[in-house]
Amino acid sequence: MIALSQADPKLARLITLIGELTLTPSDRPYESLVMSIISQQLSAKAALTIKTRVKTILPAITPEHVLAMDEEAIRQCGVSYPKIRYIRDLSTKVLNGEVMLDQLHDVDSSELLNQLTSVKGIGVWTAEMFLLFALGRPDILSLGDAGLQRAARWLHALPERPDKNYLGVAAANWAPYRSFGSLYLWRAIDTGLVDSGLPVEACEKT
Repeated sequence: MIALSQADPKLARLITLIGELTLTPSDRPYESLVMSIISQQLSAKAALTIKTRVKTILPAITPEHVLAMDEEAIRQCGVSYPKIRYIRDLSTKVLNGEVMLDQLHDVDSSELLNQLTSVKGIGVWTAEMFLLFALGRPDILSLGDAGLQRAARWLHALPERPDKNYLGVAAANWAPYRSFGSLYLWRAIDTGLVDSGLPVEACEKT
């Protein structure tokens, strides 16, 4: 976190308050993406229940097994028909090479984002969260994340902006580690720092 701390004194203070945060990439990226689709617009509890059921009926979460599984069997797990179509579209595109999950090291984040958002049901935010959390890409910045925008405004005490792009301003010097800057902003929300009413310099360790 030395580079981030040197790039942004306010973020440096937040890093000191929170401590070290890390990214742990998934060793099963396809499964992670399927589970992300299933979880969309569901509570954590409901999503967990449905994902557990899906894992029970499938020998393994792979494109081949998903496409071979009867659609009604997946529906009985609680997965909606639209989400089943999204997952099947993803599976088809992974198998035909349109989404290159088996060659991740050869695909940069921008290209992979384009591939992912070509799948029905995967928007920019879902794709960005996959790149950040499932793949551990270090330089992802989700400008569409309302929580990050709010936390960025708090961190830098930014005045009202017509474009609401507080994150873009705050993270101007964070590359190539913008994912980690985002982790600290999310943690600042989770620990109540953002809602404390205090500037980051006046906050104490959580």
